[in-house]
Amino acid sequence: MAQSSPSVRNYQRNDLQNLIGLYSRSLANSTHFVRNQGFVKYFMQYQGVNEGSVFVAETNGEIIGLAIVSITVEIGGLKQGKIIEFLARDSLSMRALIRVVINFCKGKDVDLIVVVPPASLEVDDIFKDWIKFETNVMMTKILSLPSLLQALLSSEKIITTCAGTSVVFQIGRELVEAKIGPKKVDISQIKGEPRRAKMFMSSSPQTFLKIIFGQLNPYVAYLTGRIRIHNVKNTRPMLKLLCMMQLTAPFYTGLADRL
Repeated sequence: MAQSSPSVRNYQRNDLQNLIGLYSRSLANSTHFVRNQGFVKYFMQYQGVNEGSVFVAETNGEIIGLAIVSITVEIGGLKQGKIIEFLARDSLSMRALIRVVINFCKGKDVDLIVVVPPASLEVDDIFKDWIKFETNVMMTKILSLPSLLQALLSSEKIITTCAGTSVVFQIGRELVEAKIGPKKVDISQIKGEPRRAKMFMSSSPQTFLKIIFGQLNPYVAYLTGRIRIHNVKNTRPMLKLLCMMQLTAPFYTGLADRL
């Protein structure tokens, strides 16, 4: 008999005991922190979590997956969605939960979403368009490039150092122009061919995310051809700007036993 597709809904308080049973079945053969009612309740009250941001997957009345999403506003106004607890019995429930979480985060105008996925042979396929930093440690996905650039470029250091600079970023197929002024940064999306700018850089989303999370040095990325810089003879200002565009990777206390 074919397995029925799981449905995803918001968590309800009477689901708690069933979640403890899911933990017991799913983690029985792996080393992990104890998951009890106190543990689960703690994450339900985590910063940025509310009743609408906790999801369960179920099939035939049985809970087979859990995703707890924390949405926070970081330095620079970056709105980040963090899946701080993620458990799925199988690939079907994992796919169903991720689809719902992505749509939920888009509805909340989240710029960047990050997750530590549970161990699964199908993780690479399910998260194939996400950037993976280390095996089973963290994956991330850009939901809004303009908002992400707005947050990255609005630091006092960048505005002071780069005021008067116009940069076009081509990240994958998306084109965004940033005009750094003495007090603020104006961001606009470009349709069609990019307009003339003092600097124009292009890279894949994976390379760009590795740079801003500090996983890849911009100079190394340029020398190895993973980023390209156009319209300038001196590439150092663009590379220095990329070095200043840094995010702090989130720390996943609740997922430490999966690292």
